[in-house]
Amino acid sequence: MSRQMLTVAADGTGDHRTVGEAVARARAGAVVRIAPGRYEESLTISAAITLTAAEGEGTVELAPRRGTALTLTRDAVMVRDLVLRGHDDELPVVDAPRGQLAMDRCDIHGSAWSALFARDGGSLALRQCRISNPVGAGVVSTSSAESFLENCVVEHLGTSAVVAGERGRITARFSRLRDTRGNGVLTNGQAHVLLEECEISATGKPGVAVEEESSVRMVRGTVRKAAVGVFVNSAGLVVLEDVAVSDVTGHGFVLGGGSSPTLTRCSTERTSGHGLLVTERSRGTFEGCVFATAEEPAVRVTGFSSPVLMDTVVHDSKGTGVLLDEDSAAEFNRLEVRDSAGSGIVIRSGANPLLLRATVTGAGAHGVEVVKDGRGRLEESVVERSGDSAVHVSGHGNLFVGKGRLRSSTGAGIHIGALGTLTLRDTEVDESGGAGIHIAAEGELAAVRAVLTGAAECGVLVSAGARASLNGCEVTGSGADGIRVEGTDAVSLTGCTVRANRGSGVRQMVPGDRLAVEGLASAENGAPDAWGTAQDAGAAGDGRLPGGAAPAAAETRSGTGPVAELESLIGLDEVKQQVLTLINLNRMAQRRASIGMPAPPMSRHLVFAGPPGTGKTTVARLYGSILASLGVLRSGHLVEVSRADLVAQIIGGTAIKTTETFNKALGGVLFVDEAYTLLSDGGGSGADFGREAIDTLVKLMEDHREDVVVVAAGYPKEMTDFLASNPGLASRFTRSVEFSDYTSDELVTIVERMCTGHHYELDPAARAALLTRFERIPRDAGFGNGRTARKVFEEMVDRQASRLAALPEAGERELAVLTAEDVGVPAGGAQEDGQDEDPLLRLDALVGLAAVKREVSDLVNLLATARRRKEAGLPAPRISNHLVFAGPPGTGKTTVARLYGELLASLGVLPRGQLVEVSRADLVGRYVGHTAQLTREVFERALGGVLFIDEAYTLTPRSGAGSSDFGQEAVETLLKLMEDHRDEVVVIAAGYTAEMNRFLGSNPGLDSRFPRRIEFPDYSSDELVTIVRMHAADNGYECAPGTANALRNHFDGIPREATFGNARLARQTLEQMMTHQAGRLSTIAVPSLDDLRLLLPEDLSPR
Repeated sequence: MSRQMLTVAADGTGDHRTVGEAVARARAGAVVRIAPGRYEESLTISAAITLTAAEGEGTVELAPRRGTALTLTRDAVMVRDLVLRGHDDELPVVDAPRGQLAMDRCDIHGSAWSALFARDGGSLALRQCRISNPVGAGVVSTSSAESFLENCVVEHLGTSAVVAGERGRITARFSRLRDTRGNGVLTNGQAHVLLEECEISATGKPGVAVEEESSVRMVRGTVRKAAVGVFVNSAGLVVLEDVAVSDVTGHGFVLGGGSSPTLTRCSTERTSGHGLLVTERSRGTFEGCVFATAEEPAVRVTGFSSPVLMDTVVHDSKGTGVLLDEDSAAEFNRLEVRDSAGSGIVIRSGANPLLLRATVTGAGAHGVEVVKDGRGRLEESVVERSGDSAVHVSGHGNLFVGKGRLRSSTGAGIHIGALGTLTLRDTEVDESGGAGIHIAAEGELAAVRAVLTGAAECGVLVSAGARASLNGCEVTGSGADGIRVEGTDAVSLTGCTVRANRGSGVRQMVPGDRLAVEGLASAENGAPDAWGTAQDAGAAGDGRLPGGAAPAAAETRSGTGPVAELESLIGLDEVKQQVLTLINLNRMAQRRASIGMPAPPMSRHLVFAGPPGTGKTTVARLYGSILASLGVLRSGHLVEVSRADLVAQIIGGTAIKTTETFNKALGGVLFVDEAYTLLSDGGGSGADFGREAIDTLVKLMEDHREDVVVVAAGYPKEMTDFLASNPGLASRFTRSVEFSDYTSDELVTIVERMCTGHHYELDPAARAALLTRFERIPRDAGFGNGRTARKVFEEMVDRQASRLAALPEAGERELAVLTAEDVGVPAGGAQEDGQDEDPLLRLDALVGLAAVKREVSDLVNLLATARRRKEAGLPAPRISNHLVFAGPPGTGKTTVARLYGELLASLGVLPRGQLVEVSRADLVGRYVGHTAQLTREVFERALGGVLFIDEAYTLTPRSGAGSSDFGQEAVETLLKLMEDHRDEVVVIAAGYTAEMNRFLGSNPGLDSRFPRRIEFPDYSSDELVTIVRMHAADNGYECAPGTANALRNHFDGIPREATFGNARLARQTLEQMMTHQAGRLSTIAVPSLDDLRLLLPEDLSPR
């Protein structure tokens, strides 16, 4: 029996004029072909038929004025190539109470609470459909019959894209859910959803929300630009595999309500909140997950939660890496925490984790910090290169560290603060920048078989009021005493070895009988031991002194010690001479005192005046170590502070804060960086807490004149003003040591020393190129000296890595040698990367931006003509060079600004034309007077070039002129500087168009100084494709045939909203394609050269 074929045409040329008539006549299996047109009909179908557009996709629109467009009451229906549009604000466009409704290549536009609804026993099967609904959800199912979405786009939703409730079941594959005010996917009740290779983006609520007893399995999916990535608050089974969350305004993954999901190989990147938050007694298992670049702690476990995490990586957190608090009990196995701006791991508020085989590297503060009743175990772990202590415990914190290695910390290897307790077993502490272990007052240590090597200060420092027990420990190679006990509390040393320390092996600073020493092996130390009673010391017969004695340091071993280290510093000849003179004065004073002669009056406090990066902190640290070795200071440790460490924002708080900080430096050196910032520019109005800090410091320096050295550091002119601000300062800082900029040759030597320290070497051409590069850098207020040298070295290593990545296999010699190419400036002095090309030609070569190029070219022509008129003796018009660049991000504003500066330099309008790029954070300070100072410093760096202020509108918040926001102060300072230096600098203010209009209107002076504005539009899809192809070529890739069209379609499908990234989006897209290509090629045993080179259309989506 042949299949029934029916045709519908509104003009009467078919079998029926309406679709409803054809459906009523159709038998099971019939095909209804509908001619192009709009049919205002509401269909109810109960037979297994097919509806299709006769002339293809999008030519037929089913759009009833009221009611649903299509209701399925039983059987199975196929709908192809139709547009279904709802106008009823109460009913969905498609309703499937029974049967299965299959839809291919259809567009469904809703206007009610949902566009499509599967209920009772009905189900949906959607393939290559596009669904939108500006007032409600996309697809909702409460039916236990499974619905399917495949290769669909669900977008522009008033609530959520896909919702499964009650016992609803939905499977979505290869689909994109985006631009929703609600969730991308929402499940509740006992619903179940399977998501495979789906992309969720731009959601107003969590991209995926799992609630009540529902279950979700998500595989190889992405969530981008959502409020939260994935929110799990369900007792049901939740499994996430290879799910990547990025660019969310809140947290990446959130677990609450006692949930216990399984996450495997999941990742977060660029989250404004936590990458992972586990709370409300939740558990869960995590394996192979990565949490990167989080603004808040990348991983936080709190609220009695107890997850298990294996092979977890946390890197580049903006603050703390991992935060464990509120009685949580997480277990970590093989946790890796890298490059956190704050502490690597913080344990507090009753948390009690197990950290097994963890690695914490490059933390900006402590490696592991245990405070406020935190507990835990750190076993078989490595903590290295911490910005402060490797391990810090205080405030009733209690930590066990076993079989670990703590090395290369900037501060103490282990610091135990007040009320902190640490148990140490079989652990190595190497190359600490401070003491190997420092136990502060009220701290307690129990160490067994610990090995401490190469501490810059004491190996073990037990402060007054601290307690310690060391059993079978070894302390070698310390910069001061091996073990120093400063108080009279109970300390026991049993079976310990102290060897080759620069001070004494064991030194008891205060006589007492509570230091118990048994089985001590002390040898090859720089000074005699000093502990116990005079009777016991004399009976020992080994040269030991009694406790409280000040042993004279042994002669410094050739080439070692702080004096040798000072002399080995590059450059700084005048500095070395002045510091060594001070040291000799102290030595003479000691000798005079030893023979009963009065010591000459002498202030040890110093002013270090000079630009940043010239070694002031290093010299201060060595100065303290040398005075400690002479016995002038008890420990010689360095405490480095700035205004923020001394000044509080409440009356009376500054004196307390300054005193607390000062007490930490007793026995050592207090280094006050940028000391002049303690002076306020408030003109005497309001509370001046900085001056309160100065007054407090002056008194404390007098009260503790023999027990501390204060070094105040900063720029020369500002330090002169600082000393003049208080008569007591000038009398206490009678010596000033001047630090000057490094020469180019000295900077090259610094880089060479860094190369040696990291097992690199420079070839001769690279050395010449380095010298050329340093000669070109202006010695202005922004010059970083040693910091600049380090930055250049790191850039060289990066370039070498990129260069060698193109080689099949790099040999040992190639890995060690840095070339002129790695420097970025050829030895002959030519500019790198084609920078010698005419800036106008490079401007013209930029992709798109036709109107921008025209306006800049017109302005340059105007300036060139004005110059020629002036040379000819004619009056030249006065032209303002300041500009507003208005437009969305990623449209080339910074690049054009840089080229504009070069063009003005080539015309002689500016002497150098360098670009200094800043934002609000670079201009706005934290206290009265700080903003004006920061703004002046930034402006001075830009003199002779271009000052580019990104997002300039943030300087004038919407709170209005009456606001106390310091941004207004930055604007007023800028306006005055622009007037005072009108011919020496060009200022470009950039930001979104509407916001920049508000910015210019916020101050009459702004509008008059920025008479010209240039609009930067969004890139077109074709321009974005060109940008992708250019960057691909730069990286050795090429787009295969068909890839450009796929890219164009991809960019066409992305709304041009405020978050649209333009060129940044193009770069991110290319990076994703390269990543997806790598995954695709991983299945090929031996990929060909074309395989490795070509990017295919399928690389746009993850496999």
